[in-house]
Amino acid sequence: MNEMSLRSPAELIDLSKVVCPSNYIEMAQHLTYGTVTIGCLQQKFNDGALIGTTQYAVLINDDAQFEMGWKHSSLDTLDQIQIARGGIQILPSDVLIYKRWSRRSRMTFIAIDKAFVWQIIEEAFERQISHLEPQVGVLDPVISGMAAVWQAELKQGGAGGRIYAEALATALIVHLFRTYCGEVIETQPVSGGISMARLRRVIDYVEAHLSEDLSLAVLASITGLSMHHFNEVFKAEVGVAPYQYLLDRRIHHAKQMLLTDDASIAQIAFATGFSGQSHFTFNFRKLTGTTPLRYRLEAKSKNRVLRRVL
Repeated sequence: MNEMSLRSPAELIDLSKVVCPSNYIEMAQHLTYGTVTIGCLQQKFNDGALIGTTQYAVLINDDAQFEMGWKHSSLDTLDQIQIARGGIQILPSDVLIYKRWSRRSRMTFIAIDKAFVWQIIEEAFERQISHLEPQVGVLDPVISGMAAVWQAELKQGGAGGRIYAEALATALIVHLFRTYCGEVIETQPVSGGISMARLRRVIDYVEAHLSEDLSLAVLASITGLSMHHFNEVFKAEVGVAPYQYLLDRRIHHAKQMLLTDDASIAQIAFATGFSGQSHFTFNFRKLTGTTPLRYRLEAKSKNRVLRRVL
């Protein structure tokens, strides 16, 4: 880097922290599931600094177009880029990049821990690929489509849960390294399925651990498959993705508790693996068209009518 960059203040930002101590950003919204964080942040004014993230991160500009000056170590001069609405920054972990900008801007982001990224790379490509080219201001329709899903997940308070977040991160990692690693690489084709015995072990495990924060890695390990392979094979065999199957089973179990248990709605929410009553109510309404309380009251009303008839 040039002398200007070397003299500039430097900051590696950990985007997994709810309270993110930083001179250049402030956290607006935040959901962390193990190794994956989805959120929104607000850029502060920055007249020039070396900035990076401790995770692999993708940021999407949600505001009006603005100008950013940036310089990576491979560049000789400062590049002035217009960051359009929807413009994307792709940041490898632990890489400091000189940046400056003159206005605040709100951004949606996803940040993924290094260990998770390296595991998916090895599974998907069957070799390690350590290099990812940083990008500033690119327009990528694949990532834009993914960003809409991240934003919906934020708006819904993390409705999909950890397995969903990990599945989104897996798809993003494969796309990033296939597109921006600086060489032509192909994912290994998914071949073979899953035996009924192993599928049964996964299903039994899910039933026995509905209240826990299940991860894609744990379910995949039961089958002996990689996360990348397991996610695709499970959907092919069962008809729905693992996160959707887990959600369906949690709602099914919650219905039984609402009809047969005197536990409160909040207690049922935690017993079936939801983070709280509002998270439970949102997902219950999404899948059934009614709230847990109304479902319970209507069931009790029907039972009273039946008893009178009988």
